[in-house]
Amino acid sequence: MDNFEEKSIQTENGKIFYYLDAAFPGRPTVVLLHGLSSNHTTWINAMNILHKHKYNSMAMDIRGHGLSDKTKKKELYELPVFSKDLDLIVKKEKISDFILAGYSFGGQIALDYAARFPEFAKGLVLISVNHANPLEYAGLRFLTPVAYGCINLLAYLLLWQKRKKYHYYRHGKAVGYWDSVWDGLRTMPISVNFWMLANEFQINLRSAAKHIKIPTVIVYGGNDAFITGKEMKEMANEISGSEIIVSSNPDHFVGTNSQDETTKIILDFLNKAAK
Repeated sequence: MDNFEEKSIQTENGKIFYYLDAAFPGRPTVVLLHGLSSNHTTWINAMNILHKHKYNSMAMDIRGHGLSDKTKKKELYELPVFSKDLDLIVKKEKISDFILAGYSFGGQIALDYAARFPEFAKGLVLISVNHANPLEYAGLRFLTPVAYGCINLLAYLLLWQKRKKYHYYRHGKAVGYWDSVWDGLRTMPISVNFWMLANEFQINLRSAAKHIKIPTVIVYGGNDAFITGKEMKEMANEISGSEIIVSSNPDHFVGTNSQDETTKIILDFLNKAAK
């Protein structure tokens, strides 16, 4: 049984949906951010387990995903906009002193948010998160302008694409990269998907990481095709006092394919914070 309530907030740029379990007044809250092409259901298993342990939780359908606004404007899919959406929800629901957990693209939002609004989150769990251009760590940085330009061009060429209804699925696991890509092309306008992919080649959260002064756990799969151990070590060095955990799941899909392990990491983090 799902223990949350579906809610929404009207922003300057459309409605954002989120799912709240606030059953335990005075107890900590875990705020959960899903990855690209997914929705809040990435976190249903975690939310139900957190409920059993008497922790509150909140998961968004981030802008462009799930039931949330899908307006085709490139400027609405930048990290500061996602962080502002989260800030509006946190203030509306009066959520304070929470643990912020982000998976993949959601982890980039978490990093950006924690740096912009340091007074709210009291801990970070970053799962399969790049904090810099992945081509840089693959030794292919010279391809960045080509990749960024081509994906943005495709996004603008496909602005005409419309659907009467977008695919909304209960996200249990990711079968693989191409399965994830296919879901992404059905869950949101293709232009939005491509704009967000293009942003990955421009991402630079090193400065944001250096501003993080709260306990942080960095989780990744040892054979992740998009993330290297070198990047994780550099991010850990930039976030003072952070800890690295190598998941038992070897690839990028730690948050979806190792849900019990991910939730245990969050629970262990909460227990340490309580002590």
